[in-house]
Amino acid sequence: MKITSRELQDPTRGQINPSEGASGASFGDNRHSRYGWSWESINRYAPEAPGIYGLYNALWIYIGQTKNLRAQMLGHLYGDNPCIAHYQPSGFAFELVSPQDHRRRFEELIRQLEPLCRGKAFAFSPVQGADLISYVESAKRIRRSV
Repeated sequence: MKITSRELQDPTRGQINPSEGASGASFGDNRHSRYGWSWESINRYAPEAPGIYGLYNALWIYIGQTKNLRAQMLGHLYGDNPCIAHYQPSGFAFELVSPQDHRRRFEELIRQLEPLCRGKAFAFSPVQGADLISYVESAKRIRRSV
């Protein structure tokens, strides 16, 4: 059973769907919770618990897995990953996932969301502004045709 921050606050709450994050939403829906990319937001909403997280602006920038969501995202906020720093996230989403399920869920989200950064490397050559959207769209078309 996965414990969410809601259950930590109210242990009488029933079980929730294992694909839900602490906000009670799935990973993709959690994006719409609009957790801002700031020290205050990370400290307020990201738990010190294991899970999968994603950073985004208009596109998914990075998907990561960690034993401590808050600590890992604060590291990214302070520039520990040049690819993330380049694309300047505006928000984050997360799911609390048990350590034994990390790899499976992580790989699933990478395939589904196709983030711009893979590890500390760029999945694509860095591009700026309006070129970014056209570049990503053309890369997706190429992938689909292969």
